[in-house]
Amino acid sequence: MKTISLLFISVIMFFLSGCSYKGGVISVKPYTVNFLSFNKHAQSVYLNKFQDERIHKNIIAVVTDNKGDNLGYSTTQTNFSKWYDSAIKKALKANGVVVVNSPYKASLKISGKINNILATFNKSDLTKENLTGFISLKLIIKKGNTTITKTISEHINKYNGISVSSQDFKKEIKILLDDSVRMIVKNILNVK
Repeated sequence: MKTISLLFISVIMFFLSGCSYKGGVISVKPYTVNFLSFNKHAQSVYLNKFQDERIHKNIIAVVTDNKGDNLGYSTTQTNFSKWYDSAIKKALKANGVVVVNSPYKASLKISGKINNILATFNKSDLTKENLTGFISLKLIIKKGNTTITKTISEHINKYNGISVSSQDFKKEIKILLDDSVRMIVKNILNVK
């Protein structure tokens, strides 16, 4: 009887440890240009640094229960200020825009603020969309004495089944990041 009880407890512990969330580090790949727009008005752009204003810059994903309590989180070592600077430059150049090193040589001066980058998985809800992701940025475009401020936000909701690893967030975060770069570049290209 003692052996059966021990075996039963061992099986339960093995099952629970296999289904518990294993947080970890999510590495974000560099941006790859995959769109071109020919509705271009900007001739030259100076790109000022995008400031990451998030409080917890290294937390990128959270696992919660049905009450919203945190069961675990995933981090990243990606510097999103540098990531966005690089991605926007690549996308602008691919669209024929000259990115200059001096604000005095540019027809547009671009800066921005990263307000939020976060994916959340609700581990208790396995019947509907339980993975959400959200990115929010402020884009500031200066043309002469005119300043245009735009809020760029991307959102994703999907069903993800049982999430047991930080890698389950990787694809959705990359989709959100790439979509936000496309929105930023489209806004820059459409300034008249």
